[in-house]
Order: sequence, then structure tokens, then C-alpha cells
Amino acid sequence: MNKSYYIILIFFLFGCQSNKLYDSLKKDLASEKEAKIFNKTSSSNIINIPLNGMIIVKENETIFSIANKYKVIPKDIIEDNNLSKPYKLKSNQILFLRHENIYIIKEKDTVEKISKRFAVKKSEIIKLNKLKSPYNLVVGNKILIPLLKDFSVVDLIINEKVYDKKQITKDDYTANNKKIKNAPVFLWPAKGRVIKSFGRFGKGQHYDGIDIMFGKNQPIYAAYDGEVAFVGSQIKKFGNLIIVKHNQSWVTAYSNLGKYNVKVGDKIKKQQIIAYTPDNKNYFHFQLRHNRNPVNPLSYLN
Repeated sequence: MNKSYYIILIFFLFGCQSNKLYDSLKKDLASEKEAKIFNKTSSSNIINIPLNGMIIVKENETIFSIANKYKVIPKDIIEDNNLSKPYKLKSNQILFLRHENIYIIKEKDTVEKISKRFAVKKSEIIKLNKLKSPYNLVVGNKILIPLLKDFSVVDLIINEKVYDKKQITKDDYTANNKKIKNAPVFLWPAKGRVIKSFGRFGKGQHYDGIDIMFGKNQPIYAAYDGEVAFVGSQIKKFGNLIIVKHNQSWVTAYSNLGKYNVKVGDKIKKQQIIAYTPDNKNYFHFQLRHNRNPVNPLSYLN
């Protein structure tokens, strides 16, 4: 953590309102606005809250006007800043605002555990937060979570829930671009528009599925007969995730879902409604795998 961050925390905790510190803080926040965490795949993900989560209250601002301005929940502002009724704010007061890219470190957290929970690369967390080896984390400190998702985390769940193996080696996975003979005919889980495609992108990165835009609260269908192997939302960046295992070592995975109506162990049929798109976004993520290896869904969907 840099010195400016500690100055902000001291100011925040003890209510110091000196003009000198205020001017210093304002200058610090101004420079921080230049460094946004931005996901190029979605122009709606621009983060307006400063990276350290701190804002300066302006004249006549209220909890509710700030909540509306930064698209946060008033209750979160009150709880995170230990505010008491009637929640009156003072000009130049410092507030902490919570957003999805700031995480407060909890007991027993490690960089590896956090990377799995939020489905992001460990190296990206280390780089973004300028962590130094051996990467020890302090309970209560705040770190930034990268927006770019690492869908290879699905590998770990599939490996454990479908193939009953706790670990795999990196060489076990290779994206398969050749169409596999005698493959089942999978149905489109939704007749939407593909907004992100399967394949290589960037330097040494690979997108293991496709993103399908299909409107909000729309039904998502099972691509083939099978058994539900996993349902959960432990991985925050994936939202609700459903994994279905099929015959001949085929697996389908559906993530960033809204509500769903299946549970682990359910036998499902092709074209059965298993979930819906979220009410806060109009797309979801779909993967198709054979023997754990990701394949291009567009080569198999009919």
C-alpha cells in the first residue's frame, strides 16, 4: 500500500478536515481517475468510483444522491462508513464506497483462493495490486479484483465434480479445434447473437466458450440430455453456474445465469428450460467440452 492510501485511511478514521490534507487528497484522487479498470468486452463496465473506493462529499450531497450518482446501495454506504441516523453528511467528508472490484481480505484468504473465487488470474491480482513475494495478505485490507475473467477456473470444477480428480496438470488441457467424429447434435441453449467467440486472444490467452446475447430474463435450454453435476455461485465472476455431464465424456457449462430451476443429480432432457438470463445483463456464457478439453461450440450446435 502506498503512503497516500494510508493518509486517506487516517483522514477517514479520525475525521481530520484540514485544508492541507484535503487539498492533498483531492490531488491524489484526481490522478487516480486516470487509472480505470476497464473490460473491453463490455462498454457498460466503466468504473466511476475511485480505485481506492474513497470519495469526497460535495456540498448538499446526501446518502441517496451519492448512491444514485455512483450506482451503489445506500445501505452499503451507511454500513461501510458506520454512519448513524439521520445520516447527515458534511462537505469535504470522506466516504468509502463499495463496488465489485474492491475486496476486503478475510481470515485465511490467499491470492490463490481469491483468484478462484473471482475467476481471475493470480498474476493479474498480483500485478494490479503491486503485491510483493511471498504475497502475504493482511485481514481487513482492501485489494482490487481485475475485471477480465479467467474461465479456465471452470476446469477445476469440471475435473472435481465430473471426473472425480482433485488436481490436473496444465498439459492435460488443450483446446480442440478439430471436430470430433460421432459427436452428439447439441441444440443452441438460446437463439441469440454470439458477442464473444471461442479461441485465442491476446498474448497466450484462450477463451474457452462463447458469450450469447439474448435479452434479460429469457429462458436458457439444455443443449443435450444429461445429468446436472454442479450448480452454484461460489465463483463470483461467473454468477450462477450450471455444469451438465452427458454420455461419451461430453460436458456443457452455462454461467452468468439468473434464476435456475435444476439441482445437482437432476436428469434433464434436451431443450428443457434449466435457467434464465439475469435481470441485470442480457447475455450468458456457454462452454462445451469433450474429455475435459474445451471445443468450439459453434462446430457442434444445431
